[in-house]
Amino acid sequence: MKALLVEDDAAIALVVETVLQREGWTVRHVLDGLAALEGDGAPDLLVTDLNLPGARNGLEIAHLLRERSPQMAVVLMSGDYEDRDTAPHGMAVLPKPFRRAGLLAAIAQATDAIRT
Repeated sequence: MKALLVEDDAAIALVVETVLQREGWTVRHVLDGLAALEGDGAPDLLVTDLNLPGARNGLEIAHLLRERSPQMAVVLMSGDYEDRDTAPHGMAVLPKPFRRAGLLAAIAQATDAIRT
């Protein structure tokens, strides 16, 4: 299982990467949306901050990567997402700050949603 983590905050990235690895994910971490779009293949899971440095935000990255892999689950992390209860299909919103259990619940929600 491959996960792509897009997060420019080193502390948050370390926590998310550690949790994912302990859950058996192979994690590629990048700092911004442009780097997320580079590379071949698509991950099974995208965990991304909504507010990223550069030209693209996390939701745009999610939609672009979904064009490559429609079955990719997405977790959108944000401290200020207004529509937390209305995430696009197969995407879960994880409010910051969060705990390990919240991250795992968001991953489960996103992966379950993409299967239906």
